[in-house]
Amino acid sequence: MDAGLAYNEPRDLFFPVDHLLGAELIADGKPADAERVYREALKHFPNDGWALFGLAKALELQGKTAEAATARRDFEQAWKRADVALTASAF
Repeated sequence: MDAGLAYNEPRDLFFPVDHLLGAELIADGKPADAERVYREALKHFPNDGWALFGLAKALELQGKTAEAATARRDFEQAWKRADVALTASAF
C-alpha cells in the first residue's frame, strides 16, 4: 500500500512500513520473508540504513554469511554519521 501512494511532500506516511514489517517477520521467525521485504525497500531507497540493518539480520539468521557481511558493510557506510545505535529495523 505504501509503495502505491502518490508522491507528496511531506509523504502521506511519515515512515516506511517496510521497516516495521521486516522487523515483525524477523521476530516471527520468518527471515526469508523479511529478506524479500528489505530487498524491495532497497529498490526504492538503496542507501536506507534501516533496511540495510534489517537485511543484514535477516541474512545472518538464514546463514547467508557472505551476503550478510556485504549488507552489514553497506549499513555501516550508510549509518556512519548517525548518533543512534540500532537493535532492529524499527523501534
